[in-house]
Amino acid sequence: LTPSACSLVPQVLKSCTEFIEKHGIVDGIYRLSGIASNIQKLRHEFDSEQIPDLTKDIYIQDIHCVGSLCKLYFRELPNPLLTYQLYEKFS
Repeated sequence: LTPSACSLVPQVLKSCTEFIEKHGIVDGIYRLSGIASNIQKLRHEFDSEQIPDLTKDIYIQDIHCVGSLCKLYFRELPNPLLTYQLYEKFS
């Protein structure tokens, strides 16, 4: 990515993917769900425009909550990454 493209990546995705790259070498990191209360706590911190400390024991012990937050972010986008206009080409 070019420097200008990097600034377009939302902080929640940058923080979560960096954390997963460093600590998320576990089976099913995106397949298994994290604890709902941990996911909501992380979401609230990012929504408050804070960058949470993902190295806290609560997140290290429930690494799946970080992956779940990434999935939640993509699921709640107003338009999918693979846009409706391109759907036919993808399928």
